[in-house]
Amino acid sequence: MKTFVLCFVIGILFFGCGKSATTPLTPARKLAGNWTTPNPVTFYYCSDGCGGYSRYSSNAMKVNWQITELGDSSVNITETLVSSSAQTIIGSNCGLPNPPLSFPMQFVGVISGSKFALDESQMLYSSSGAALGMGNVRIGIFSFTTDVITGYIVETDCPAYCSGYETDSTAFILTKVN
Repeated sequence: MKTFVLCFVIGILFFGCGKSATTPLTPARKLAGNWTTPNPVTFYYCSDGCGGYSRYSSNAMKVNWQITELGDSSVNITETLVSSSAQTIIGSNCGLPNPPLSFPMQFVGVISGSKFALDESQMLYSSSGAALGMGNVRIGIFSFTTDVITGYIVETDCPAYCSGYETDSTAFILTKVN
């Protein structure tokens, strides 16, 4: 009996360790699929056109995210608009243009455990406003479970003046459709 137990333990250690060393790490839950906001999310338009960077208008929007896997630790996200409320003015933009959000939007999610950082490819600028070329910029942090994604977005572009959009912290909630 002792010989059998010893052989069994050695077999588990030898074969078990070899197998686990070749298995790649993957997120705890699968993100791939279609996700939607069950309730509208308020997107705030922001600008420093009047001096300090602040919110000047908002829209309540429902969006879909189509998520596809890029690798073990990243996903591609295509965001499309489902519906939008009329714009609500909540401050001044001092006569500067009010650029609407353009859909679909493309993002990359960089996964770490049950969270992912939301990155967007956008033009990068020097402090004097000169274009430096395209690069990935972190615009949000989200956590996820099997059927819920929760987080926020803060997106800012700064060519001549800074403008962008944002959501409140943990107000951006999506549920899995399939």
